[in-house]
Amino acid sequence: MINTTAPVWKAALASRFEETVAWRRHLHRHPEVSYEERRTALFVKEKLESFGLEVAAGVGGHGVVGRLRNGAGPVVALRADMDALPIQDEKICEYASTVPGVMHACGHDAHTATLLSVARALAEHREGWSGEVRFIFQPAEEVSPGGAQAMIKEGALQGVDRMYGVHLWTPIPSGIVAVRPGPMMAAVDDFFLTVYGRGGHGGMPHL
Repeated sequence: MINTTAPVWKAALASRFEETVAWRRHLHRHPEVSYEERRTALFVKEKLESFGLEVAAGVGGHGVVGRLRNGAGPVVALRADMDALPIQDEKICEYASTVPGVMHACGHDAHTATLLSVARALAEHREGWSGEVRFIFQPAEEVSPGGAQAMIKEGALQGVDRMYGVHLWTPIPSGIVAVRPGPMMAAVDDFFLTVYGRGGHGGMPHL
């Protein structure tokens, strides 16, 4: 579907590097926690539309789905998450969070900016691929049950043949891609515990 050996992809992304950094820093300055990614989703939607993609917003909450179609071929989905964490940003720099108690401490701002850049490169160089590329911008990744299930229920992955995602990880040097078969990163889940026994006072649990 995509000729990954063509030098055009590296050149296209490299030529937009400063723009990608600017997008990431904009998102870092304006973080939003899970289920509240309104401005982030609008930013993503407007960028995708400016690249000429078909865009659906409000998918499974604040999720955004962009589509690029170019003839016959498989449907490949690329996914990024958009939400930030309820953590105070203590660094002092021009792109520090402007939202008290909220920051992008897990790299979702970079994931979003990177996927936007990939969308732009693929839109500008359709001669190098065929089929459909679907760009999934997921809200509420940091909490359970999260935004993925809601997006799937609303058809975000309908017809998708394969799907890919990446996650930044500071122990991996810049320029290196780390992969492995099977699960690699942690996941959020819930469990419920029922305790059967005699009632008592919390101050005397041993009795």
